[in-house]
Amino acid sequence: MHEFVDDFGFAVTLTFDPAVFRQRTAKHVLVFPFWQGKLVFTRHRTRGIELPGGKVEPGETSLAAAVRETFEETGAVLEAIERIGQYTVGGEIVKDIYIARVLHLADLPTGTDVEEAVWFEEIPVAVKGQKPFSRYLYDDVYPLTLEQARRHPFSANVKT
Repeated sequence: MHEFVDDFGFAVTLTFDPAVFRQRTAKHVLVFPFWQGKLVFTRHRTRGIELPGGKVEPGETSLAAAVRETFEETGAVLEAIERIGQYTVGGEIVKDIYIARVLHLADLPTGTDVEEAVWFEEIPVAVKGQKPFSRYLYDDVYPLTLEQARRHPFSANVKT
């Protein structure tokens, strides 16, 4: 279990232990989608570059939310997805973390707060405090999960 304070001053706990995260119901998701060895980010209109994610809608599972949010924010159609972790923010917000393998990238749906899908030749690791990245990537969730993701088969051929 990892514990730290995020860029907004909230206490965060992060776990990659299924015995822990299977016991809590998440109302939010964060997705690490890999396509051709690259991590697919989204460029939010106001926040900058971040990973796809968002709220679980009423009647929706966190898995369904992860698939939906990834498509809405990147145009990624997934061929595989797996929950690999979970974190809490401020002791109240629970977010499931997924890793996914992208089958192909389609056009972004219209009417979202997203400008485009973004990927880099080499996956950026040290993004804290770096423009144009969103503050949501400034805490330790991103680098710690990226470290976990590198060991997963969905991230095959990743350059960092």
